[in-house]
Order: sequence, then C-alpha cells, then structure tokens
Amino acid sequence: MRHLLTLLIGTLTVFILSPERSVGLPVTGLSLNESQNRSLQARGGQAIAGTVYDDSRKPIEGLWVELLDDAYGSIGRTRTDATGRYLFRGLSEGAYQVRVITNGVQAGETRRVEIAPDTAGAAQMVDFHLKPANEALPAPPAVSFVQDVPESARQAYEESTRLLPTNAGEALKKLQEAIALFPDYYAALTKYGFECLKSGQYDDAIAPLTKAVQVNPHGQDSRYALGVVQYNLKKLTESADTLTQMIDLAPESPNAPFARYYLGMALVKTGKPADAEPHLKKAYDQGRQSIPTDVHMALAQIYGNSKRYREAAKELELFLKETPDARDKDKIKNLISQLKAKAK
Repeated sequence: MRHLLTLLIGTLTVFILSPERSVGLPVTGLSLNESQNRSLQARGGQAIAGTVYDDSRKPIEGLWVELLDDAYGSIGRTRTDATGRYLFRGLSEGAYQVRVITNGVQAGETRRVEIAPDTAGAAQMVDFHLKPANEALPAPPAVSFVQDVPESARQAYEESTRLLPTNAGEALKKLQEAIALFPDYYAALTKYGFECLKSGQYDDAIAPLTKAVQVNPHGQDSRYALGVVQYNLKKLTESADTLTQMIDLAPESPNAPFARYYLGMALVKTGKPADAEPHLKKAYDQGRQSIPTDVHMALAQIYGNSKRYREAAKELELFLKETPDARDKDKIKNLISQLKAKAK
C-alpha cells in the first residue's frame, strides 16, 4: 500500500509547491520562421512554445517553465523572456507536461500536450493565463511603520509607484534610486523585493527583502515575501524559519494561509512530515480553495506513510472533488478504495 501511494503521489514531493490545476489544452499550430524551422528539423523537428500572461493579460517575464514527460519526469526548464514567451525545441513525438512554476504571487499551472508525428517546422502552442496565488495578498508595505524619509528618496519612491503599472523597468530603477538615497527605506526595499519576486528574479529579491526585515522586524509582508523567495531558491531551512517568524507575527493576516502552505511544503521537503502536518491543515482551514489542491496530496502522503489510511483516503477524495479533471483520476479512485479497505 505504501509503495502504491508513493507511486501515485510521490512525484508531488519533488514539485510539491506548484499550485496548479490540470485543465483542458487547446492546441493550435504556431508558424516558425525559416531559421527556426531549420533549427527544429536539425534537432528533431518538433517544439512546444507559448506565452505566459497574468490575469490582466500582461506577459510575465522571468518565470520558470518546466518541460516534463508524461510521467512527470523532468526534461528541462527555461525562463520566459521579456515578452512572456518560452520555447522547447528538438522534441520527438509523444505526450508532455508543460509546467509554469509558481513565484508565490501568481499561481502555477500545468498543461498536457501531445506532439503528433510529421509536425516538423511547427510548434504546439500552449499559452498560460495565471491567476493570483492569493487574491487577498495586500499591497506592501505595512502602513503602520513610519520613517523620516529624505524628500529626494520619497520623490523617487512616489515616481516608481506612478510608473509601475505601465513601465516596470523604469519603476524598478526609481526604487533603486530611492534605496540608494536612503538605504533603510523600508517601503522601497519591500516593494522592490516584491516586484523581483513577481517577475521570478529571486536572486535580486534576497538582499532588499533581507534588509527590509532588518529595518522593520515586525513587517510581516516583507518577511512573507522573503520566505517565498528563499523557498524558490531552495533555501528550505531558511524559508521555514522565516515563514515561522512571519506566522508568529501575524497568524491571522491575509498572507498567513499561504505562509503556512509554503512552510508546510518546505518541512515536507526537508524530511519533517510530522512538523509539516499541522501547518498544511491550518493552511487549508484558513484558505480553503484558495490554497493549491496539492495540499491534499501532501497530507495524503503523510497520512498514508504513517498508516492513517482513512485520513489519507479523505484527503484524496477532497483532491478529486476540487480537481475534477485531474490526471490519473481512475488510479486515484482505485487507491482511495484500497485505503478504505486497509482502514477496516
């Protein structure tokens, strides 16, 4: 039983932090130029390409997109470019999974695509329209923290706020200017870190968010963002510590459900399922269906591996209820039956 449970959901411990729902895939042909066509033919001829948008149809730069085989084995990954586009080339015919990895702000998503024979010179087009990971995520920073900010730095910050909706690049430059003028500028540090997080620039986000936490140890927004960045950089122990501190500071904040979710997943990945369990349960209790459905898979694995078969079956039932188009639905239903029989 344990082997079967691991077989079906064990892969989610590798990619456990990808909040996603499998959806139907509209596939159309994407014409490539002559140079790309020759490249495809030289490397096998088939490709998968597309654009990643946010919920306002704005392309998202810098997100990781991963290509997996149909058994969720990783083949490779790339980042979206300045226009939100990605491309995987040199593929053979067959079934693949294309996964957009969450950045903690937009929810991740996975889609399945099949490459048919004799499609050299064309790419299968797979676009993504991501929803916010947490609709309740507040705009940073916390307004209760007051600083005596030099006027020049304040003006640069306000200009960045004006520019951000239409020119993110210039807005970030203005935030850098504000920070250079006043290195302890909490609002600018936090906003700069959030914007780097949103665009997948995790390495660039670490320093300003770390500084923001030092400047304002009670700022839960900056601490939450820092924990998510650390998770994405696979600094799992540091992420768990940061998110624990954030939850202690603001256990009922709008960020708390996702903070508990990330904390629980970090603990699972560092081999601490018993510590992870209460956080994952609380994350779902607080956030319900705003929390990614793989929280149920993680809890099912914890319960199954500790011989709590009835609880494991219940979590898998919740997963299917909230993800009606899940892959391997029949296998999961069969596993639920086996778990219930084992619980008798």
